[in-house]
Amino acid sequence: MSSQNEGLPFYSIPDSSGFRLIELPAEIQALLEGPSPPVLYLEPGADDMATLRSPEHTYNIRQKNTSNGMFLIKPCAPDAGSAQQGVAAIATIKETVELERVDKMVIMDRNPNTKSVGKWHEKFGRSR
Repeated sequence: MSSQNEGLPFYSIPDSSGFRLIELPAEIQALLEGPSPPVLYLEPGADDMATLRSPEHTYNIRQKNTSNGMFLIKPCAPDAGSAQQGVAAIATIKETVELERVDKMVIMDRNPNTKSVGKWHEKFGRSR
């Protein structure tokens, strides 16, 4: 039993930087990883929403709240002389940023009296 793994030490070392995770659609990821990545533009959008524009498409940028926080971690040793390596949580992330592709026909036919029908966190996340 003495050879059994003791586990991986976990530390909390909050960083003063703010972090946001962004979920990229596969088509944007492919463009950015391609041989000649294009310039992407951030622009103001409708309803106080920002948009991201690529050469082919436009995306609404939306904040999504998650009920389960995620830890952003990095390797860490308790002190410089220690041989035991662990991990440290430098941030807890409770919101992610999502890109939602905008259909050009939807933009042209947008009716301001139409209410958004979406997921629970979209309905209640706006009031936070």
